[in-house]
Amino acid sequence: MRRRIVILSIILGLLFVMLPLSFFFGNVYQLRITLATQLIIITFIIIYIFSGTGKLVSSMIYAMFIGLLLYLIPKYDTALIFIGTFIFALNPLVNLENAVDERFSDQKSLLSQLRGSYAPYYEYRKEVKNYYHLPQMRKVFNKPNYLRLRQALTIVLSMIAIFLLIREVNNLINLLKNFNIHSFFASTYIVIVLLVVTIILYRKGFQSMLNFLTISIFPPLAYYLYLAINPPFMAYILGSITIIIGVAAGVYQYIAFRGRIVFEYYYYYDNDLQAEVYANALYEPFVYNDSYNLVVKFQLNINKNKFDKIFHNLVVYADIFRFFITTYTNDHEQINLYCEFHSGSEKRISKFAKYIESLISEKITYQLTVDQDKDFYETNFFHKTDYIVARTNYLAEILKKLNIEGNVIISFITYFNSIEAIEQMSNNYAITRLYDLDLNGVYTIKIDLKVINNEHVIESKVRELLIDLLINRGKYVRVNVYY
Repeated sequence: MRRRIVILSIILGLLFVMLPLSFFFGNVYQLRITLATQLIIITFIIIYIFSGTGKLVSSMIYAMFIGLLLYLIPKYDTALIFIGTFIFALNPLVNLENAVDERFSDQKSLLSQLRGSYAPYYEYRKEVKNYYHLPQMRKVFNKPNYLRLRQALTIVLSMIAIFLLIREVNNLINLLKNFNIHSFFASTYIVIVLLVVTIILYRKGFQSMLNFLTISIFPPLAYYLYLAINPPFMAYILGSITIIIGVAAGVYQYIAFRGRIVFEYYYYYDNDLQAEVYANALYEPFVYNDSYNLVVKFQLNINKNKFDKIFHNLVVYADIFRFFITTYTNDHEQINLYCEFHSGSEKRISKFAKYIESLISEKITYQLTVDQDKDFYETNFFHKTDYIVARTNYLAEILKKLNIEGNVIISFITYFNSIEAIEQMSNNYAITRLYDLDLNGVYTIKIDLKVINNEHVIESKVRELLIDLLINRGKYVRVNVYY
């Protein structure tokens, strides 16, 4: 991977060096060819970084096919560009992409590999952002017209961007057409903005798209002011003011973006701890990751109201420095905050403690546990009955918010050490053997319960099943809720 990064860095460095030099050491034709070549190379590099080898291969095939047609029959260039746009949008080589990605599975996305051992947190952050945008997703589920509008606009914007990109490259390469450097920069900028806007709209919704568009207005406005205003000193003043305002708006949007984060939790009362528990609902898929093994318990001698006032700041801090807030508990005398830090980040632990002290103006204490076997969270929270009940009801409640009424299917993944125990469970439950997950002497099964989406009914059924698992020496792994 390091070699790939070095190669890409060298290529990008050469491109940035060639761009200014081409303005001084070449005629207009050479400049156009240079700009076209750079635009093509940068496009393929971006595709490779964000989408991986499969998408790169299919995009290069499309590009060569369209380029060959434009060269052979240039008088039909507009029609060919339209055809090329639809080819990119419809993506008929999707099966080839998948085959290449399977063949080079370790090269799917350079971006994900750059994250290294912090990859679990980036995946977690992605889930956090999805839950922040859950109101948008409710509209997708509950309002069919909203979904159609988003899909239609996404398709239209992506096709406009592809069309402009192909047209600009064609105009640059075709030496018979007039060349305007300002038009080139304008078209390239529009393509970039449209592609980014399309991705944001597809993943996040209209509000995030509008936030980005607010920032994207300032660069072309400043560029226009520099060129169009007379006298020149007024152009520099107005253009500089516009840039300053744009930077300020960008900083504000970035700070707001980092603050758009939630802490989804399962709430229950733990009789063993004699405390209320707020367990991170999005952390569960990352319980057994290998990179985060420093478990820290921070003890804050403050009440719940005061803690609530500072908690969002703690969540944002954890997100910036990429560590997990897994749980916090309230025993009405103190707050215990549980976190998992990346291995080797002991200094960050002490800095976080000082940050908490600066917010509450009181000294705090903390205890560090090196959890190499990854059993701390499982023992204290993950596999406790009250946690499992709380998780099941939480997932069922999400379905209600999406207007999914009626019965739900509660699906448990469990394992046993004997076939006889599985047969005993099959007398009372609908079970499915998961042969692919079996190990020597360990048999994995899935147990499905169909119940009405009612909190008390779900709790009763879950507790009953967990008792049966205990009687038959079954081990709970995970629970999910479907409709």
